[in-house]
Amino acid sequence: MKTITTRTEYNTLMARHEEIIANARAVGGFAKLPKEELDEFGEIVAACEVYELEVLKLFPYTGKSGSEIVLQLEEEMFRRRMKQKEMAFFLGISASQFNDIVRGKSPVNLKLAKALHSKLGFDGNVILSSI
Repeated sequence: MKTITTRTEYNTLMARHEEIIANARAVGGFAKLPKEELDEFGEIVAACEVYELEVLKLFPYTGKSGSEIVLQLEEEMFRRRMKQKEMAFFLGISASQFNDIVRGKSPVNLKLAKALHSKLGFDGNVILSSI
């Protein structure tokens, strides 16, 4: 496994990570990528995960609800390095309302559904299935 020692190495690998994702989209999915590129992608993901956990002190969110929309929200917060309060503000809802949604205590309302679709590009079908 690759070991990342500097932020520059991390940024370079993350750029390559995005390139491989773009390649996968272009050819119709990861299953259609060459084995070498898939192996490289796996190494990059593993190395970046270690760097993010040990050096950057980031950690993935693990919501209690487990619904598809909550999992996507948590992934988006992790990707953007945002806390719940910041994401709530970005989406135009209160922090307490956002917390209730993430914890599975409140459903997604129409205002939030629109924000998820327009601001984060979430699939409308996934949003509707969570309402």
